[in-house]
Amino acid sequence: DAFISHSWRDEPEAKWQALQAWRAGFKARFHREPIVWLDKACIEQDDIDANLMCLPVFLAGCNTLLVLFSHSYLRRLWCVVELFVFLQMGGTAD
Repeated sequence: DAFISHSWRDEPEAKWQALQAWRAGFKARFHREPIVWLDKACIEQDDIDANLMCLPVFLAGCNTLLVLFSHSYLRRLWCVVELFVFLQMGGTAD
């Protein structure tokens, strides 16, 4: 359902609250738990370069790019690459 894009350098509690708010809206709309793609759980942390090549595949498997925006988000290259790839694949900012 959603590819979660976030910076690991920011406050986890704020991101958790934002994720839970999105989850509640999703559950109210679709009457089920969302399926999410979370980098720490879904990619091999020891081979980031190989996973970067697969980013379009990971994003294509999701309907939504959920950005948990924070003060360091746009300063993190990986986050900017996720946004770029999503938009290049035809994603929208809505």
